[in-house]
Amino acid sequence: MTQTGMVAGGRLTDWISLGVLASAVPRDAVDDAVEAAGGGAKRSGGKLPPHVMVYFAMAMALYGGVISSLN
Repeated sequence: MTQTGMVAGGRLTDWISLGVLASAVPRDAVDDAVEAAGGGAKRSGGKLPPHVMVYFAMAMALYGGVISSLN
């Protein structure tokens, strides 16, 4: 992998999905982290559950360099 995130066959981020994150970081670990941070499921108004937002935040952190390189 190069510094730009390129690997043979395309960008590394082209091969990473939310499913990969979910298998790499178990749901129990995410739930424990949410609880330790004082969060919890307070769904109202169609908001996403906390564990989904944690995986989303991890994906955003991984894709941050890709998004900024598009500008």
